[in-house]
Amino acid sequence: MVIIRYIEVVLGLIDRVVVRFVGTLLLLMTVVLFANSIGRAAFSLTFSGGPALGRLLMIWMTFMGAYLLVRSGGHVTIDIASRMVSRPTLRWLTIIIGIAGGVTMGYVSWLGYTFTSLRFSLGQMDPMLLIPTGYFYLAIPVASILMTFGFFHNSLKSFSEEPLQGTDNEKISNPQGE
Repeated sequence: MVIIRYIEVVLGLIDRVVVRFVGTLLLLMTVVLFANSIGRAAFSLTFSGGPALGRLLMIWMTFMGAYLLVRSGGHVTIDIASRMVSRPTLRWLTIIIGIAGGVTMGYVSWLGYTFTSLRFSLGQMDPMLLIPTGYFYLAIPVASILMTFGFFHNSLKSFSEEPLQGTDNEKISNPQGE
């Protein structure tokens, strides 16, 4: 189906951006926490916002990484099930998991948006970083919306009887196709 291929192209572009974003966050978190540790141990200097920034980056990495798992079929239930059932059963199981996951993540998106907008509207600030605490929670609705699309895309792809193929995430993490 044309629409499924179009969605795959759009999500593939998003995948590439998210992979680079998560990699950048990991690098930044490593540098900040390493510099903070070295500064504290060697020079008795510390960046008071270092641990808070590390927490913020970890939250974003975790939620955006979960989206990448949805796209690559790396969640435990899908991985274990694919080894234990026949291909037709796996197809229907993927459809059911995709619909259930999409509905669940759609609800989590709404809850995350509600909670995050409340944090921003109250003006609560992180005492160490002096930024609104809403930025810590913004990862929830952003990643949940992406996961919603990822789950529904997996269902549509299985429903149309197209074989589930690897995404750009697998190509990036395993370029030789091993």
